[in-house]
Amino acid sequence: MKQLQPITIGHRTIRIPIFQGGMGVGVSLANLAGAVAAAGGVGTLSGVYMGYREPDFYQDPMAANLRAMDHQIRRARQLAGGGVIAINLMVAMNHYEDMVKQAVSSGIDMIVSGAGLPLNLPKLVTDPDVLLAPIVSSARAAGLICRSWSRSSDR
Repeated sequence: MKQLQPITIGHRTIRIPIFQGGMGVGVSLANLAGAVAAAGGVGTLSGVYMGYREPDFYQDPMAANLRAMDHQIRRARQLAGGGVIAINLMVAMNHYEDMVKQAVSSGIDMIVSGAGLPLNLPKLVTDPDVLLAPIVSSARAAGLICRSWSRSSDR
């Protein structure tokens, strides 16, 4: 069997080139993402309704989601043993910009972003150590994102 080779993106090395997907509400949280990262892949948190277990979720879902995101990123980091932790944030989500900023503030390594064109993502994430991975549905969308990001931020 052929041995999988590590890949390096920016200054981060991924020992096993496997990216765990960010799966729905309550599936891709800290335990799964941290375990995948500790095993050498990229562990991905889902940004969808992360605060659904918070006591104030129905009164203030945004505050609950941001608070839970911070907790989940920090917990995944503890479990990851130095591995790469990502979060999947969809452009179509309510409060997308606030969620991106919270993820960066909480110490995320990579933001995966689709469900729309994340054209302003490099403007929101000015830290070059945070990797950005757009999800695209076509070569045309990929070209548009690449041109936009190159003009606006050289990323």
